[in-house]
Amino acid sequence: MSKIINYFIFTLLIVCSTKSIAEQTLKVGVGNFPPFFIESGKKGIFIEIIDEIFKQLPEYKVEYIFMSNSRILHEINYGKSIDVACNIFPSSKLNAYLSVPIFRFRDVAISKKSSKLIINNINDLRGKSIAAYQGATELLGDEFKQIAKKNHQYSEHAHPKDTTNLMISGKKDIRVGDINIFWNDLNNIHYDNIAGITQNDFSVHYLWPDVYSHMAFKEVQLKNLVDEIIKELKSNGTIKKIYSRYEMQ
Repeated sequence: MSKIINYFIFTLLIVCSTKSIAEQTLKVGVGNFPPFFIESGKKGIFIEIIDEIFKQLPEYKVEYIFMSNSRILHEINYGKSIDVACNIFPSSKLNAYLSVPIFRFRDVAISKKSSKLIINNINDLRGKSIAAYQGATELLGDEFKQIAKKNHQYSEHAHPKDTTNLMISGKKDIRVGDINIFWNDLNNIHYDNIAGITQNDFSVHYLWPDVYSHMAFKEVQLKNLVDEIIKELKSNGTIKKIYSRYEMQ
């Protein structure tokens, strides 16, 4: 009888252990800036990408922890509240393992088609009134920086929606910033006295290369697994489809 009881207990422990592994919670630190991370509904471009990655690792249950970018970096380096950090740039001081590039930002210049501006390169921005995001002159190259310095009609803004409003209202010729943020603004902001405005009313000028950020992991083994999954999702077009859905809504 004792052997049967011992066997039962051993089997129960194995089952419980397996269940525990299958339901292992992975705390993932993310930001909260649409359309990349949207806390309400736990959605967004980067959330969809993360979900696709962990569909391939069903032993993990992802729990999203929304926080500021500076807090994310601190927690992955020194804290205990997250296991994975998202949207980390290679230049960050990091005490963790960085994945292959995964999250894409696409800075562009956008103008109204009705303005009929010809913008084929950065030099064509000279003399134009420009609204850009905060810190753009430090991130978009020396040529852009020099043009901005000499342009009294150039301004930077902390909130992307401000750059969108300035360009759409006609107060600025050009909006400089991420294309997905612009489309999100266009779909969600209610503009006074403007009716029927659509994506087709704008010209997108691709002047800069794409920029990528990464995931960061406390465990190198998990990082290596995720790297392989990211490569596969890029290869089979899954990640491209996610970006496409947001860029042409």
